[in-house]
Amino acid sequence: MKSNFHWLLLAFAFAFHANVFALVSSEKNISESDSLKDTKTKRVVKFNIRPSVGLTFGDSNIDGERKTNLQWLATVNSDFTFISPGFDLSSTLFMQYGQSKSEDQEAVKLQDAFILSVTPSIPLIKLPPIRLFLETTAETNLGKGFINENPTTFLDPLFLYQTLFVGQKHYSFQKEDKTTWELTYGAGYAFQQTLNKNFEIVHDLDGNNSSFESGFSGIIEFNVNSQITESISFVLNAKAVALSRENFFQDFDSSRRSVLVRSGLFINKVGIEYNYHQVHDLNLSENAMVDQSIMLTISF
Repeated sequence: MKSNFHWLLLAFAFAFHANVFALVSSEKNISESDSLKDTKTKRVVKFNIRPSVGLTFGDSNIDGERKTNLQWLATVNSDFTFISPGFDLSSTLFMQYGQSKSEDQEAVKLQDAFILSVTPSIPLIKLPPIRLFLETTAETNLGKGFINENPTTFLDPLFLYQTLFVGQKHYSFQKEDKTTWELTYGAGYAFQQTLNKNFEIVHDLDGNNSSFESGFSGIIEFNVNSQITESISFVLNAKAVALSRENFFQDFDSSRRSVLVRSGLFINKVGIEYNYHQVHDLNLSENAMVDQSIMLTISF
């Protein structure tokens, strides 16, 4: 049953992001400073997907013994935005997996992440322009590995959170403009779950049930897509999330904080990509977990 759920989650992620190509034909011109400024705005559909792969090969006999090493890193960045007069929907998908393989040694996992977010929103107040958001996010690993010495695999552990928050959403989408951007921020309340099978939860956080926790939430997200010239483009996606637990005012360190930065400068299909992912979660590790990479990649 759990195996079927694994594939169902992956199928949902790809289907949601890939099948929106059919909607892109309905895209209309729009230029707004805020998503509530003009309720007569025609609907807009934006979809981007950027799979890429980077390779590093090394061969050396400088110490008298020949050594070869191969490192590879595959990344998928995708985002979807739907805007209409009374309803907005945004979604992001980030997948990354890489290994290092040395001669006569087993492959070692370098980086591993799967993060899927879906966020619908509706207008709440016109002046000041306030929206009501409901974000659902799932975070896990794609392959087998370890957090410290704790074994991990796909959906083990699986961190889920759903937050209802109020905030603002500003954006600019224009066919004539070579740069589009979107800014979302707000505060609210979140329900959190850490699902595990073989992975052992590191801390009990003062008796809280780590499989279901709740607390205040704060979110800020900024996205930029710029077509600098006909062949040169720049992409930046940055998101920071803070989720408190029940003892937030007594122990801030028990709250979960995460930062995800995805960026790239591309010349046609060749680019330089930088990805940064930091998670502070005492349920998973006593120390902040950081993955970052900068690589010359080929996009498909």
